[in-house]
Amino acid sequence: MLKVAFPLTIQDTVATYEIPYGTIQRSTQLNDSWQKAKVEVPAARWADVSADGYGVSLLNTAKYGYDIKGNTMRLSLLRSPKSPDPTADRGKHSIEYSLYPHEGTWETSLTVHRGYELNVPLIAMIVARHDGPLPTSQSFVKLSSENLVLSSIKKAEDSDSWIIQWYNPTGRTIEATLELPMPPKKVVLSNFLEADGKEVPSTGRTVGITTGPRAVKTLKCTF
Repeated sequence: MLKVAFPLTIQDTVATYEIPYGTIQRSTQLNDSWQKAKVEVPAARWADVSADGYGVSLLNTAKYGYDIKGNTMRLSLLRSPKSPDPTADRGKHSIEYSLYPHEGTWETSLTVHRGYELNVPLIAMIVARHDGPLPTSQSFVKLSSENLVLSSIKKAEDSDSWIIQWYNPTGRTIEATLELPMPPKKVVLSNFLEADGKEVPSTGRTVGITTGPRAVKTLKCTF
């Protein structure tokens, strides 16, 4: 088993780990048999320890096993048992992870966004200089506030409507403002099955909706 370890100068009784559409807190102590049995715990793109107005997030791109005990953060990189696969994890590897020191908490420092930026980097292309109708800065779809995460935009399975989904990873209610590229004819609440729900009012290209703590919102927009 190969791990990378980071001893920190801060310590808390709990650490925060990213899970799909949210976070979970787990103990950093070894007070009982349940905690001692958690030799390794899963996380999506990051884990964080914060205390007294400062914190450190450990970001990863494809390594999801963490253990944080006391003031030491560890990330599992390779595991090569002989059974049942005698060739497990053998060979050359390219492993990417990142430390993100920050002020405040993972919420106020936008650790969720830093995790996405590491995993889904901006793709740049070099082209010849040319005139065009677009401004120097433009968003196809814009979601505010910055703490919200726009997770998907897709065409509906059974119509030409758009399915737009986001989530609130924080523990507080946020007033979301969604700006669309054109005024919609109709906007309704939807779900993972893309069913029609309650109609949501829109003003021009803008839709406003309250998003509760650790909640997922799905809209179906018809143009």
